[in-house]
Amino acid sequence: MDFFIITSLSKDISKIDLIGILIGHLIFGVALTQLLDWTWLKKLMSEEDKTRMLKSYTWKDLLVDGAIVTVVLGLIFLIISIFL
Repeated sequence: MDFFIITSLSKDISKIDLIGILIGHLIFGVALTQLLDWTWLKKLMSEEDKTRMLKSYTWKDLLVDGAIVTVVLGLIFLIISIFL
């Protein structure tokens, strides 16, 4: 039943509305990143821990990270395709 609500909503939203929503979220994300203080991230791990972690990073970890990014991008494109 929820699917029919989404498809009827997609008929009401135009491509310009969707593009405006995406650009608005992008602008908000950039502005929020600039406003927040991210210096605490540098203090999370010592240099020794960072070096040890990077040395233990393997190609399997890279595949898993790539798969996660692919799934997230696929979901984003799926949501966009519903509204187009």
